Amino acid sequence: MDQGGSVEAPILVTGVPRSGTTWVARLLALGPGLALAGREPMNPRGRQYGLGGTLVGWTRLVEPTPRQVRALRLAYRGLNPFTFSRYGHRQWAAPLPRTRVVIKDPFALLSIPAVVRATGAVVVLVYRHPGALLASYRRMGWTPDLEELRAVVEALPGADGIPAIPAPGEVGPAEEMGVFWSALHLIALADIAGDPVVRDRVHIVAHHELAGGGPAAGRTAAEMLGIGWNAAMGGELARESAGTARAGNLHNLDRSPAEVAAGWRAAIDPRELDEIGRVSSEALSRLESSRLRLTPAVDAGP
Repeated sequence: MDQGGSVEAPILVTGVPRSGTTWVARLLALGPGLALAGREPMNPRGRQYGLGGTLVGWTRLVEPTPRQVRALRLAYRGLNPFTFSRYGHRQWAAPLPRTRVVIKDPFALLSIPAVVRATGAVVVLVYRHPGALLASYRRMGWTPDLEELRAVVEALPGADGIPAIPAPGEVGPAEEMGVFWSALHLIALADIAGDPVVRDRVHIVAHHELAGGGPAAGRTAAEMLGIGWNAAMGGELARESAGTARAGNLHNLDRSPAEVAAGWRAAIDPRELDEIGRVSSEALSRLESSRLRLTPAVDAGP
């Protein structure tokens, strides 16, 4: 397994849940010689793997235990069937030599340095506007995991710039999402910036730029990651919708990527958008200034 940044390194696609990580990971896995393990290794929810049951909620791994390191390495080599699911692609090929494994795991967002050092992964950090996440969380009937995040923030050696985590019911849903989204990204960005080895292995991608930029944007992302381009990837980026978003569906992968990228605005009240903006402007600005430019034709603004 590569530890030095070659194109054979596994690829971690991470970001706040509902940021499009599943779609991005499946898009990349369409490339020649790649395989996607569909389950998230660090997801502690329900029957998910949770690094072999060692995680119970949002966790920032700094010094993983030997058991956790082993679990990460097995997953990123495609050797752990517990990380396979129906959302994967070519999982049968994941353990084979010369197959490059793609891992999708939003819960790795707070542990990027630890994951990179354990697995040698290259990281794609996908972000969407927090208003898009508010719309998606509502469709799913979810709420931000603020109490779990509070424990993470309180354990940080320094939390300068991280917004205060509100008590339950202290603020409205829009501001809650803004705080949740901002805190997760700001912690991740600080971790990345503080580790030069990790910093060189992370590519920040705006979901709306990749999904709305068509094949040209996809080619740029693939080239940066050392992935060969093919007709299947171009077809996915040019695809038209074959259905509409359905409440409660975890993924609606039959919708046009460009439609998904812009469709959330109709579901958010402008006043809520203003509330989110007041909380999240700093994190959004940092992400946009650090993102991989996929095409000059697509504006990265909110």
